Amino acid sequence: MGPHLVGRRHEFGELARVVAGAATGEGALVVLSGEAGIGKSTTLSWLAETAAAAGMPVLAGRAVADEGAPAFWPWSRVFVAGGGLGLSPDLLEIGSGPPAQARFVAIERAASALLAAVPATGLLVTLDDLQWADEATIQLLRRVGADLSGARLVVAAATRDAARLGTVLGLPAARTLRLPPLTPAEVGDYLRATVTGRVDPDLPGRVHRRSGGNPLFVREIVRTIGGSGDGLPDSLRPLVGARLAGVGAECRALLGACSVIGEEFDVTLLAAATGHEPDEVGGRLAEAVAGGIVADNADAPNRMRFTHALVRQAVYDDLPRADRIRWHRLVADALAGSPVPGHVADVARHRVRAATDASTCRTAVDACRAAVDAALRSLDHADAAHWYRRAIELATGAGLDPAEVADLLLGLAEAEYLDLRVAEALRHCVAGADLATGPDRVGLLVRAALVVRGVGGEEPNRVIADLCSRARAALGDGTADDDAGNAGTHARVLAQHAMALAQLAVTSPELAESALTLSRRAMALADRDGGSTALVDALHAHETLAGGPSSVAERMDMGVRLRQLGPVPERPEAPLWAHLWRIDGALGVGAVAEADREIAGLAALAERLGWPVARWHLLRVRAARAMLAGRFAEAQRLVEDGKALAERCGDPSMQGQYIAYMLDIRRKTGDFGDVGFDVAAAAESEPRPIVLAIAGEYLFASGHTDAARLLFARLVPALPDLPEDVRWPAIVGIAGELAVAFGDADTVSASYRRLLPYAGLYLASSYGYRGAFARVLGVLASARSDHEAAIAHLTAAEEQEQRVGAPAELALAQLAHSHARRSRNGRGDRERATELAERAARAARRLGMTPALTTATALLRELGGADVDVLTAREREITLLVADGLANRVIAERLTVSERTVETHVRNILTKLGLANRTQVAAWTLRAGLRT
Repeated sequence: MGPHLVGRRHEFGELARVVAGAATGEGALVVLSGEAGIGKSTTLSWLAETAAAAGMPVLAGRAVADEGAPAFWPWSRVFVAGGGLGLSPDLLEIGSGPPAQARFVAIERAASALLAAVPATGLLVTLDDLQWADEATIQLLRRVGADLSGARLVVAAATRDAARLGTVLGLPAARTLRLPPLTPAEVGDYLRATVTGRVDPDLPGRVHRRSGGNPLFVREIVRTIGGSGDGLPDSLRPLVGARLAGVGAECRALLGACSVIGEEFDVTLLAAATGHEPDEVGGRLAEAVAGGIVADNADAPNRMRFTHALVRQAVYDDLPRADRIRWHRLVADALAGSPVPGHVADVARHRVRAATDASTCRTAVDACRAAVDAALRSLDHADAAHWYRRAIELATGAGLDPAEVADLLLGLAEAEYLDLRVAEALRHCVAGADLATGPDRVGLLVRAALVVRGVGGEEPNRVIADLCSRARAALGDGTADDDAGNAGTHARVLAQHAMALAQLAVTSPELAESALTLSRRAMALADRDGGSTALVDALHAHETLAGGPSSVAERMDMGVRLRQLGPVPERPEAPLWAHLWRIDGALGVGAVAEADREIAGLAALAERLGWPVARWHLLRVRAARAMLAGRFAEAQRLVEDGKALAERCGDPSMQGQYIAYMLDIRRKTGDFGDVGFDVAAAAESEPRPIVLAIAGEYLFASGHTDAARLLFARLVPALPDLPEDVRWPAIVGIAGELAVAFGDADTVSASYRRLLPYAGLYLASSYGYRGAFARVLGVLASARSDHEAAIAHLTAAEEQEQRVGAPAELALAQLAHSHARRSRNGRGDRERATELAERAARAARRLGMTPALTTATALLRELGGADVDVLTAREREITLLVADGLANRVIAERLTVSERTVETHVRNILTKLGLANRTQVAAWTLRAGLRT
């Protein structure tokens, strides 16, 4: 038994149970963690042997520490090995489209294929050395690990850095096994199993002290000392030195070249770099194989590897500097001359490490650029960013001029932005702009301004706005005839500037008009240019800033125009926005059939593309449609699915949309339980009016009146200067209704005046459904004691909600109408108010709108003057059953009394209540508030 297997009884027992569980569909994700040499790889090997003995196929992959390893490298080895199960590394290919979405699609496709490929006997996948894994590998591990429930799949990952797998460790199926050092007793067990003859009683203690219980060190120490206990080394490097002492000088020199190539190395490449024949190289390495320094693979005779990463590192570190640089240069030359493509990243790695003067630094920069190009072709933007950084580090040594460095910095920024590292991208955009000089100065400044787009937040958009200002100053105003060829460039910069100012206008309203002016100029220049990319950007800026009643129909027109452009390679997301803008416009005018057609088109697009952002938009649009139809449970499910997707994407704006939907659903259904966070505290430091409005509305509805009043007090001063964009109507409408609740007559009147032009439209879009503006106008008019206007608005609101099929908002409009009739109290108003409240109550009960039902029953009781106290407890019970339409016989069976007794009670109830027949009982229970 080797030292890695000594003292691992607990871990092996756990792993054996995992293998047994997989046979019954208990999939598991096991993470083995511990320091280098602790036995993770050997434990994985034991697990693989155990699984194979149980009839489970085993697929293995491992990460490598060397630069240039492609995305998904450990998984690609797994999928190559899984060819017999229908797997292929082609499943990991990243396709076209926005980078984050394309990677998401590849991860979803690969995870689904792996889970579908699991045979009835189960499957084990092992992934070693994940401390060196790229982010895509970790994301795929998380995706597979999240879907192991009911699967016969075990995934076992080994890493030195368990914290790197933090999101993975939180999955329900995840189990963590941290491998501890061996104890002195376990070291003694190993010594007794491996050392011939009697073991000195003091030897286990000495070996344990010098090795720290690390199994690899124990093995090497024992191998070196032969059981004598003399001259024990303090670290692995002397141990490796002792191994190297057992091989000849030629083999030792060759091992230096091997360590330069990497932990794994190709014998043909080694031969090319050293000038030897492959067979000769293999023969010279035979000593190293016998000495346990490197290992070969019978299934892949052209590839060899060091027995441990620490062994390779020790060999590499012991190389003299001149030899190390020479070997890197020779390996790079051999790779560059290889007829096999795909080595550009390896070439770059070796060129960088061989760079010592201006010439070799320039060569290394060129190699890094080639590696960038290869990474971008495969949409591996993290790798592209890495090679840009290496090139920038060499810029001074290579003698690059400022414009060349600016070009590298902006390339780095573009790669970082596509890898969703916005803050880093902006920092390098500024650095690149600062170095923009020479003939390319204008182009560099424009490029710096356009890298990062479509982000929220004040600070990022201040940086973007400043970059746009610098680019515009360099471009000029774009009106001169000789600028005609640059109209598209001008349009894109203006559109970008407008979008940034629109974000800043949330907290600086004076910027709203500037943003609108810039968007109009961008549209004019885009039309003049005719380029589709410029037009998409200009349309997007214009849509973001579009406001007022006319913007509803305008969005539909912009969606048509965007669709007519056809495919725009630089803006593959354009068809998505075309659907969303048309959905927003259609819902805003109440064209539900048109909205449904666009939602169906969006669903087909999302299915075809597979982008997570498209699926997220589809979920929120369907949630809005469910809200319109009064299907709150369905809406809740859809927004919960959207939240899960948002968490996987890591987009905070998606999370914010989930919160807005959730609060609206709970406000309407009366589910005021734990929402997962403190709404008041979350809004306390929030300056955005839309957040103050939504949070204040929810807090008031849930009974937290004082907290709602504080948010309302912060919201009111912002209303006069609020830019009339897509959020404006919701903010003003909510503020107006809160003003009614808090008796703020000035805000009530101002809100009514501002919203009056929206009469006939709907406060509805892909962001939610809040019903006809006419209802809000009716509530505000009633609070101003303008009863005639209130009733006219609310009558119109009822008609609008009936036309689009919105039962929940219809009930709220009927309830508001009932209040307005009661307040006017003219001829026939009380009867009409009672009828409206009864309808509202019936709908509220059917739809699960508890707050509306409570309000309606209280109003009915006031209007009808019904007195519940005239009935006995038993009579109240029977009254509710009669109201539900149950026959006397059924009531008698339910209450375990005679049918004659029920008949007597029913006659008494009708007499006491003054009702003519049983059919009137249901209406009476509503008026009396007997049922809530």
